[in-house]
Amino acid sequence: MLTMGQVQDDFGLLNNAARQSVSGVFTGLDVESRLIDLPASRSMHFTPLPDNTIARVESGLVSVVHERSVVSVLEPGDLVLGDSGLVPASVTALEFGSEEGATVRTWEQESFLNAISSDAARQKLWLTALIQTHSLMYRLTGLGIDRQAGLRGDTEVYSPGAVIIQQGDPADDVFSMVAGVAQVLVDEQPVARIATGELFGTMAALTNGHRNATVTALERCSVLRVPKDRFFEIIRTRPEAVQGLLVDMARSITALNGEVVTLRHRLSQP
Repeated sequence: MLTMGQVQDDFGLLNNAARQSVSGVFTGLDVESRLIDLPASRSMHFTPLPDNTIARVESGLVSVVHERSVVSVLEPGDLVLGDSGLVPASVTALEFGSEEGATVRTWEQESFLNAISSDAARQKLWLTALIQTHSLMYRLTGLGIDRQAGLRGDTEVYSPGAVIIQQGDPADDVFSMVAGVAQVLVDEQPVARIATGELFGTMAALTNGHRNATVTALERCSVLRVPKDRFFEIIRTRPEAVQGLLVDMARSITALNGEVVTLRHRLSQP
């Protein structure tokens, strides 16, 4: 994804992470797809793809237009996200076009979801790719959308030892580890680690509870912070993301239960 304006230094890092996530989702995916040619046009507009379609740029460049201004350019490998779940009804809709022509590969949504339903790792990557791509698009559609909708994901950098989440605090955000490794502690006891590409902080956000664990950076970490309401909107408007989220939560619970059993065993030893 290319930007047409000045962005924060971490944009490139988040962009690369999103590209890797998208690539991981579709590499080796055995499901029927079809190519759609976008004709060259200076009008910067083509008919939006159907809601039940998942699309990715195959070749050429696709411009994303907001209020007659090109805010970003999608490159081969980038997801094509329409208005659904991206901008509210009160904000001018996004348009797409290609001055030189482009090709988009599409997948029927139900077939795509069935294909990844038995692959927990691919489901997790899909949810991560959606969140990362949405965050990039919010940055590039400018302050107008931010002011009207208050929708944005921010990337934050933490030094080794810094606290990312504090146990007992309100759960106002969901996080994605863009780069780095962090440690999860419950009552100061290490119970798990969070690696690059993993989501965390989801369970407390979903239950409107307080943080049940502390997360600290083991090394320099770049973390994408997504407001809870924005995260819910992604889930609500893109149901395909729910599968990956549930799998991710289930794996986290399983891992935590395993650590609890281990700790109990250690404490029972004389």
